[in-house]
Amino acid sequence: MGKRITRNRRLTEEESTEYRAVREQIAKELPEIRQRAKAAKQRILLKQVLNVLKEERQRQGMSLGDLSQRTGIDRGSLSKLENDPDPNVTINTLMRYTQAIGKTITVQLEDA
Repeated sequence: MGKRITRNRRLTEEESTEYRAVREQIAKELPEIRQRAKAAKQRILLKQVLNVLKEERQRQGMSLGDLSQRTGIDRGSLSKLENDPDPNVTINTLMRYTQAIGKTITVQLEDA
């Protein structure tokens, strides 16, 4: 919870009404904000995984063309996967990518 603010005077009726309306608006919007933040966190984690995979591919000296041959995934699709700021990838694609660079991927289920 945020820092509590104290005042040396009582709020006017108008101020009290305005503050109440703001608190109600925040309470109304908070569930959606939390849901969007959770979704953003998941996308950030996915992007981090994809960055690690790209770095490993490059460390091995493997081009996108090489990766395409090993995975059967179009080179352009692989490039988009690695560089898209908001990737949308399947587990199957991640598994094909990781296997092609000699790695495995583990999916872990946790309580929300």
